[in-house]
Amino acid sequence: MNQRVKQGLRTIASAIGILAAIYLICIIIFIFATNSQRQDQKAVAAVAIDKTPIIKINKTYHLSRSVKSDSVVGTDRKGHKYYFIYLSHSKKSYLYSSNSGLSEARIRSIFLSKHPGHSNLKIELGWYKARPVWEISYKKNNGNYGYALYNFKDGKEIYFIDNI
Repeated sequence: MNQRVKQGLRTIASAIGILAAIYLICIIIFIFATNSQRQDQKAVAAVAIDKTPIIKINKTYHLSRSVKSDSVVGTDRKGHKYYFIYLSHSKKSYLYSSNSGLSEARIRSIFLSKHPGHSNLKIELGWYKARPVWEISYKKNNGNYGYALYNFKDGKEIYFIDNI
């Protein structure tokens, strides 16, 4: 083979090797960066299963507004739905039966009826100013973000901020 072709192949192989190494480093950084959140979610799920009637976790949530809170939705042995919110800073927890608040689906419906045209909603359950809340965040077509907070118990809109 021509010396020039060999040099070109070595350069391409080196570039591919460097890109693969960068890709692996990014994956490792991502895993370590999200590890604490996954551990928090596992810990909250364990507390919920150990200290409440919940025996099956259906979904986990994380919200960081005025305080950091991790939440789960789960069911008991009879199939009743519960919402469990854990405040890691103060080590306090709150358990709500499904009939004492609104579901994620109901909050989504309320939001879309008041603010139509939004898609790709991210909904989180958590704690804000001494009460349970649902947070809905979204990205608009123009690239701006928005979010709304709803009271968990009655579905009243607390905040609506658009075009951030």
